[in-house]
Amino acid sequence: MASTRQILSRRRAAQNINKVTGTMETISAVRYRQLYGSWYEGQEFYDSLARLAYLIVTAEQTIEHPLLFDNQSRTHALVVIGSDRGLCGAYNSNIFKLLDVHRKMAKRFNRELKIYAKGNRVINHLRSQQVPIEHIYDEFEDVPSVDQTEEIANHFIEQYMRGEIGRLGMVYTRFFSAASQQAQTLSVLPVAELIDDLTTRATVIWPWEVEFEDFLLSPDPEQIFDGLAKMMIRTVISGCFHEAVLSEHLSRVIAMRSASDNAQEMIESLTHEYNRERQSQITNELLDILGGALQ
Repeated sequence: MASTRQILSRRRAAQNINKVTGTMETISAVRYRQLYGSWYEGQEFYDSLARLAYLIVTAEQTIEHPLLFDNQSRTHALVVIGSDRGLCGAYNSNIFKLLDVHRKMAKRFNRELKIYAKGNRVINHLRSQQVPIEHIYDEFEDVPSVDQTEEIANHFIEQYMRGEIGRLGMVYTRFFSAASQQAQTLSVLPVAELIDDLTTRATVIWPWEVEFEDFLLSPDPEQIFDGLAKMMIRTVISGCFHEAVLSEHLSRVIAMRSASDNAQEMIESLTHEYNRERQSQITNELLDILGGALQ
């Protein structure tokens, strides 16, 4: 059986771990609440954007726009968003699994994959696999600013318009609610698939209640769609970074809470073990004293 000194040493270590995990849980919980507020406020804007996109693309007059349709490029761009720090459960490992699937599929169908990475964990994983990284987003901490988002979006839009890439996907952990987060790939280009995603995540749209003919559009729908498509791309790219860091902090809160609970259970178990061992030592000492007195 372990000595009381060893038990106390183990208990101190568990108490120190409990302090660290409790602090990390608190920090991530505060950050999560801040991010959740801004995410929740943005959902109405997503709904409005989805409705507008739906009404324009379902018009009787077909819209011809290069961002709306596939091109012939065999190069796919992939923006992979992970975390800079660990201790967030399976958050990063789920992203790695999805990324490995993309790499296997690209190899199988003879497609070139351009990978854009955010987060030290993703970067280290790619480097350990000797996978080339097209660009690392290290100019912002969590969520890009408006100007940075516009720069990122314009870069991919220009590449798509020139036929240098045929698809743009965002690999990240999508935040559905506090009880549901899922690592997934969101197709941003071509825009037709993005509109499908926006309409399915939005409030239900009733086509027979609101029709394209109910609106008087100026300028013409093609010009409106050009600005709308670029707005959607910028909004979704920023939203993906936002949801990724929101999911990261929630994952860390859950992981650290579980670690704190385990540490607390270990502290209680070691305290009981220490008390039993100490009681045994006291009993032995008393027996030695009584034995000496009787002699």
